[in-house]
Amino acid sequence: MMNVHPKRMSWIIKRLSLIVGGLAVLLLVIAAVQYRKKSVVGEDGLTITIVENEVQNKFVRERDVTEILFREFRHAIVGQPLELIDIEEVEEVLESDIFIKNADVYIDALNNVHITIEQRVPIARIMDEEDPSYYLDEDGARVRTSPKFTARVMVVTGKIGHFDDNYLNIPHHRLNRTFKLIQFIEQHPFWKAQFEQIHIDHSGEATLIPKLGDHKIKFGAPDEDIEDKFHRLEVFYHDGLPVEGWSKFKTINLAFKGQVVAKKR
Repeated sequence: MMNVHPKRMSWIIKRLSLIVGGLAVLLLVIAAVQYRKKSVVGEDGLTITIVENEVQNKFVRERDVTEILFREFRHAIVGQPLELIDIEEVEEVLESDIFIKNADVYIDALNNVHITIEQRVPIARIMDEEDPSYYLDEDGARVRTSPKFTARVMVVTGKIGHFDDNYLNIPHHRLNRTFKLIQFIEQHPFWKAQFEQIHIDHSGEATLIPKLGDHKIKFGAPDEDIEDKFHRLEVFYHDGLPVEGWSKFKTINLAFKGQVVAKKR
């Protein structure tokens, strides 16, 4: 019989203890993972959060999210084992909806599923002479109109041209040129509050319709000298209108470089 030195025996026992302990921990982890996978999402195990946007246009509701899930997966997560829930696929399906900009899905330590939805923010409604009405969001993406809600945003009418998915990369496209004007107005609170409509005529020039006053602003090409034109208009509003009054003018023309040509009634 082989004699083992006591120190050697002690070392072997410690090593075996570590191995056995490690295997036990590994088995516990595997069991916990398997238990978690088999866990079923309860009635209160799904939380859907719709991030409110600054204009409070609610194109997406909780019910819309569950309807999308039912349509694509034949279930709305509740009652499903966690192992059958593919988070990345759920996010991809939700983000394919025209009204949803981003979807974030995660499962917490208590096996609850959380879905956070960022909806698209419409900034203008496009009403072209030949195309069906639609919205543009802050990124220039097309958003169809909704029977559930009408957004109170800038309205663009006239001869804007057929929508092209690639219009932002087409410099001469009328919608591209008009979107630059929409963006400028949207980014400046005073002008956003002042104007309610842009009309594009058949030559491609823009006319702004203010909320206050009975005059119209002939803007010319919608994407040319935007900042300078609005600066001239601001000066005219500050210096000219207080003297003459809002009702005195029929049109204010900014199309001529460096000038403001106001036509009285």
